Amino acid sequence: MPIDNNETKEFRPLIVAFCCNWCSYAGADLAGSSRLSYPADVKIIRVPCSCRVNPLFILRAFQKGADGVILCGCHPGDCHYTTGNYYARRRMTLLFSMLD
Repeated sequence: MPIDNNETKEFRPLIVAFCCNWCSYAGADLAGSSRLSYPADVKIIRVPCSCRVNPLFILRAFQKGADGVILCGCHPGDCHYTTGNYYARRRMTLLFSMLD
């Protein structure tokens, strides 16, 4: 009986990361400059601000096969666009309540 390669493969989740240009992406860029590595299964998408991530982008990522999505933004009170991260948090709370 032939061995199925799918059974022997280790599960490696595909993660889509939406990263704010000013904090999260800058941190990922610094990690790359410092020659730190992250798994190739993490796909980073740079956005100007976390508030620019439409909830449909997250649903589309799952539709296209992502196992997880992370939205990385600035710390509360530190947003480059003043209140963008608060809008993002409110939108994601509404999205999570609809997904439940």
